[in-house]
This record gives sequence, structure tokens and C-alpha cells, in this order.
Amino acid sequence: MATDVTSKVLHQETGKLLDRVRRGESFRLIRHGKLDGYLVPPSTEIDPEWPEIMGEVWAAQKEAGAVQENPVLRERKARNHAAHLR
Repeated sequence: MATDVTSKVLHQETGKLLDRVRRGESFRLIRHGKLDGYLVPPSTEIDPEWPEIMGEVWAAQKEAGAVQENPVLRERKARNHAAHLR
């Protein structure tokens, strides 16, 4: 659970807060009564790995089966090929 810290306290006690973060504590930064950000230890994983992000998409693609060719791209390829034949 993160401890709420105001921007004023962050400004006044940055070093102390960073020391606490280094020891594993997390903080929610509050400015004008609204959440403004987080201070979390560097060991905390913030962004998920790419396979985790794309897992559902890849599963849906496999389930959908064969992909139909884009008709616009097919037409462009045909025109480009015909232009080179002249």
C-alpha cells in the first residue's frame, strides 16, 4: 500500500523520501488534492512485458485462422505490376 505524500512534503523532504523508496516503500504524490504520480522502488515492475501485452491479440489471431488479403493492397500490387510490364 502506498503512502500519500503532498507535493510540498516531496519538495521539502526529497532526500528522505528517496531513501525510504530505496528501502522498498511506495508513495502516491498528491498535488492540489489530486493524484499526480507515484514514487516506487526501482525493483517494482511498472510496464508489463511485451508478451503479456500482446498475449490476447496473438491468441485471437491464431483462433481467427487464415487472414484475407487486403483488397486495396491487392489492387495496388496489380497496378504496379502492370505499370512495369509496359
